[in-house]
Amino acid sequence: MVAEKGNVIVSFDNVCFSFNDKKKIILECADFTVRENTKITIMGQNGAGKSTIFKLLMREEKPESGKVNIVAGNKIAIARQVLPRDKLHLTIEEYFATAFEAKEKKLDQKIEEVMDAVNLTVSIKKQLKDLSGGQQARILLAYALIQKPDILLLDEPTNNLDADGIGHLLSFLLSYEKTVIVISHDADFLNVFTDGVLYLNVQKHQVEQYWGDYYTVVEDIKKQIEREQMQNARMEKEIQDKKDKINFFANKGGKMRKLASKMRDDVEEAEESTVVVRKDDKTIQKFHIDYGNFIGPIITISKITLMNREHEIVAHDMELVITK
Repeated sequence: MVAEKGNVIVSFDNVCFSFNDKKKIILECADFTVRENTKITIMGQNGAGKSTIFKLLMREEKPESGKVNIVAGNKIAIARQVLPRDKLHLTIEEYFATAFEAKEKKLDQKIEEVMDAVNLTVSIKKQLKDLSGGQQARILLAYALIQKPDILLLDEPTNNLDADGIGHLLSFLLSYEKTVIVISHDADFLNVFTDGVLYLNVQKHQVEQYWGDYYTVVEDIKKQIEREQMQNARMEKEIQDKKDKINFFANKGGKMRKLASKMRDDVEEAEESTVVVRKDDKTIQKFHIDYGNFIGPIITISKITLMNREHEIVAHDMELVITK
């Protein structure tokens, strides 16, 4: 089982964090561990605290209480979603130089190595602002890799990547022998390499840890939600039955009225015991695109790439035209 492999490299011990003087609670006594060389997905509703977890790991935020532990000697780096606006005027070479505190003597060699790792061929004299969205996404990953991290954080890494880019990223992650923690809403992408999931429960402000591939964990969470809903439905029926009896006994007087008073206490206790049912996490939200009387093909597919059981990316030519 993956959970038993490797030593713990990251842990959150009773971590609490909030915004606006505790008006917006994000984490409340959050506890979880991440082991060496595992691939972990962070999953949760918007606002549940996925980005906050990354900021705490990067020491960009501090917990109000509790402790964020990263085993000494392990370096952490993040591949962010977008390039910093104040860096867009830099060349690729100048941007990579900012990854080091001191001047790096073998910078060109290291740039070549990470550019090859992300399958990007472009002049390092080119300015960041002149790169396409896909090229910028690969530069962001390469920027993290050039720091040789033991813990790699990926924030929506498939954004702006085409099918070839996603396929190459998957191949890279499957062979990457370090710890990786990913935030993404691309379910198919996550399912290929995920060892486990950190589920951020937005109602309880806590982190639940699951082991298994992404779809298995999603199914486990779905079943848990169904159990919670069934439990609440049973308790709500029992509470309503007791309330009906209370109303009946309360009007009888004497011992019946005392019994009604006792039953009110039971009802209050039962209401406090109902479970706050979590909101099921969504991957890519459904969307609708309006268009007029469009003539001609809407979608043309000429090639697809699939991953076989040996985790090899295989390209297939095909001809598929979809019209209105």
